[in-house]
Amino acid sequence: MNDAIRLLRAQLLLSEECLERLAAVKKALQENTDGTEVTASVQALEPVLSRLGQLEKLREGFLQKSGKPRMTAYAAGMPNTEDRDAVMRLLHKVQEQEQSMKKELASAQSLLRRSKDFMDFHINVMTRTAASDTYTPPGTSEAEGRRGIRMFDANI
Repeated sequence: MNDAIRLLRAQLLLSEECLERLAAVKKALQENTDGTEVTASVQALEPVLSRLGQLEKLREGFLQKSGKPRMTAYAAGMPNTEDRDAVMRLLHKVQEQEQSMKKELASAQSLLRRSKDFMDFHINVMTRTAASDTYTPPGTSEAEGRRGIRMFDANI
């Protein structure tokens, strides 16, 4: 079997596993406010990402040996055989998986950002963060006094 096919199959399998782990991270971020599930799901994702990195190094070595800059160029240079067709199908599937992973990562980043904002909000509520004196009516030189608690005005 062709080395390119082996590399692409391994990448496809790892990408699928990575998507499953990303879905678990996303679910944990959506359903848990205490963070316990998030930590466990992120720790489960780390080895898969590490293996993907190792596989990428193997792929780069393979491409250097073949003298091609990308896997698509390698496939285009292959003679019209079943191996070439298999490489092209696998490349297409891997690219689809990469796009799915990008979407899932963006979604997880958004959830993490929202979780951080949620935490900031609750910390502001607990510490009774007050508004700064910059909120004065136009034309007055000094503050009219504290306007009370404004928890949305301070960032931690």
